Amino acid sequence: MGTDELTSMIIISILCIALLGVPLLLTTINIINLFKKNPIKDNLCDKCTMILGSIYSIIIFLTILSGKDYQESLVNGGMENSKHTPIASWHLPTIAFIMLIGVVGFLILQSLKDKLPPLIAALCLSCIYIGNLLGLIYAIQLSNNLIEPLELPGAGFWALLFPINYFLCSIRLIKNTIKFQVDYINSQGFKYNNFILSKCKKLLSSSTGWLIFTFILMIPILCIILIILVLFGQQPDAIIKAFTETSDWTLSKQISPPPIEYDGHYLCTVSLRDHKELVKPTRYGIRHKNKIIVNRQLCVANAFEDYIKEKLPRSHHFIRYIYDKYGYPLSKHIDTSFKADIVYILMKPLEYFFVIFLYAFDKKPENRIATQYI
Repeated sequence: MGTDELTSMIIISILCIALLGVPLLLTTINIINLFKKNPIKDNLCDKCTMILGSIYSIIIFLTILSGKDYQESLVNGGMENSKHTPIASWHLPTIAFIMLIGVVGFLILQSLKDKLPPLIAALCLSCIYIGNLLGLIYAIQLSNNLIEPLELPGAGFWALLFPINYFLCSIRLIKNTIKFQVDYINSQGFKYNNFILSKCKKLLSSSTGWLIFTFILMIPILCIILIILVLFGQQPDAIIKAFTETSDWTLSKQISPPPIEYDGHYLCTVSLRDHKELVKPTRYGIRHKNKIIVNRQLCVANAFEDYIKEKLPRSHHFIRYIYDKYGYPLSKHIDTSFKADIVYILMKPLEYFFVIFLYAFDKKPENRIATQYI
């Protein structure tokens, strides 16, 4: 084994450990710490879970889950995601902001839980509840595709790993914080003469009271979050529409257009995979009952074949045999925009030949070209 191969194996092993081993290790520790009286490095594990988990979730979403929005057609046999995105792209800022609120609230409370006054601690707890609520909605959204394979085996499990760990860490932090705050309030010997303050102290003197108070506190926090998001151009109900304005997922309410055929005519592949500025797609078409993207070059080539089939059927049979033998295998190798660009440019002289031929022999060449794939 050469030095380069050994180096590559080491790098791949490190990446696998970082991407797979570390999340699983943190998950195991968080489960143990939930039941262990003396948690294992809980401060360090909690911070690593929040920071690394957030980064990990973003990477998983962008590389595996993030796809086209529901209005766009997916591509059968293409290189893109096999499902639409589970979160509508125009509502992503809302989801990202709420996720940030949940993580920041957790980190503040985890770092300063013994130093925070009761009201600030309650605000942080409410932020954590909101973060868990978002994680629950996200888990429900992905639930109908957890068993079905996504882009990678077990992708659904990995996508939910951070919400699960956030929940595990939250339970322990909420329990410890409420216990500390209840003990602190009960240790204060003074009594309030004010009726409202007296009732507040009585409410916050028990764990149940803290749970009720922090849940109620979620309402004004959510209102403030909505006001901030509206000021930045987001819709008030964006947190709901982020999941409902999708297709293919549990909470989806939209129906996407039928998928576009990818595997087949190599010029169909070019018109789909090429850069739009170069290939200039004109419209959708139908080929073998499948929806495809067509451009001028594809229509010209098919119009030429249509004319040959009509006037010279025997010659068309031979041309079709050659194409079926070499064209279909070629289409399978056009898997990047760069390769599609090359094929499109190489086909340009042949496209001009087809146009000249049609104008020379067909009475209505443009009509024949325009009616292809209708």
